[in-house]
Amino acid sequence: MRLPEAISKRKIQWRFLLALIILTVGVMALLLISSQHDEKTKPESITSLHERVGKFNGLNIFFIETSGRSCLTARQACGVESAARANPHASVTLYMEKTPIANLSSFKSDKDEVNCAITQFLLRRIENVRILRHNLLDHLEGTPLWEFYRSGLLNKSTAPLVHRSDAIRVALLWKNGGIYLDLDCIVMRPLDSLNNTVGTVRDFIPNWIENGAMAFNAGHPFLHFLMKSMVLAFRPDNYLSLGPSAVTEAILDFCDRDDLPANTLLLCSRNSSLFIQPPDSFYAIGSGRADVFYQQTTDLADWNKLKHSFLSHIYDSGSGRPVPPTSLYAQLAKDYCPCTYRTSESNGSF
Repeated sequence: MRLPEAISKRKIQWRFLLALIILTVGVMALLLISSQHDEKTKPESITSLHERVGKFNGLNIFFIETSGRSCLTARQACGVESAARANPHASVTLYMEKTPIANLSSFKSDKDEVNCAITQFLLRRIENVRILRHNLLDHLEGTPLWEFYRSGLLNKSTAPLVHRSDAIRVALLWKNGGIYLDLDCIVMRPLDSLNNTVGTVRDFIPNWIENGAMAFNAGHPFLHFLMKSMVLAFRPDNYLSLGPSAVTEAILDFCDRDDLPANTLLLCSRNSSLFIQPPDSFYAIGSGRADVFYQQTTDLADWNKLKHSFLSHIYDSGSGRPVPPTSLYAQLAKDYCPCTYRTSESNGSF
């Protein structure tokens, strides 16, 4: 009797082992199918899966994309990646318009596929990046810009993407605080020391403040004053009217100044203050020398200008100008957004 019992036990063990193997193979197959489906998921659905709110409770860095396109360009993605890498403990948020602007081309190209792959990478692999798709103009509600928007004046703009971005960034800064950056910025250093500050430039109009990088506490009184000033400053055919020119004039008024010297703490209305960053902080290579970023050879003097910069604003990056591999722009991208640059360059799309 012992031999049949042993055989019976062995049969049970083999059946158990076979069932375990089948179960394991089944789970692996399901995981493989799931990952393949994941790769094909559209950016819109990926966004809904990755709205990681509240995981990072420190510094808030944010970008705005107002076109309504599904994916970032490689150059825009470079800005987001560089900010996340230089500030790994910050929450980096990209606000994207979910309703496409009507007059934008719907033409699709192979470059779009590469861009969407890069956008997916930002969401999946860089933990401190999140993408939020909203009707971005809704963020104006509860601010002095809300009635201005509701009046329909903003719809008369000849530069709707620019004017919307200029308005929305100030509203989000006032409501949430943090650091706003243009998508054509490459961040090179941690930004946690920036607070209630804007940057000036050296090769433009004297006392000129750009609005491509701004850091403020939530509720700062200057931002409220600025939004009220923007309503009066708006000119539908002047793309700068809600941007640098509005910011510059508002600071002069709010802080009762005739000039805006760099590296200066301004004491302003309502017991508030503003710090004017020197050009080297954000705009070491200004718009008047934008060609420097795209030249075949890089001048050591231009590298040296960036030594003390928090970031570099890359002028003309949205124009589609070619970026030679030996150019200053390419070198910055290789150093500060390596994954984006590597992915896009291999497909000739940076």
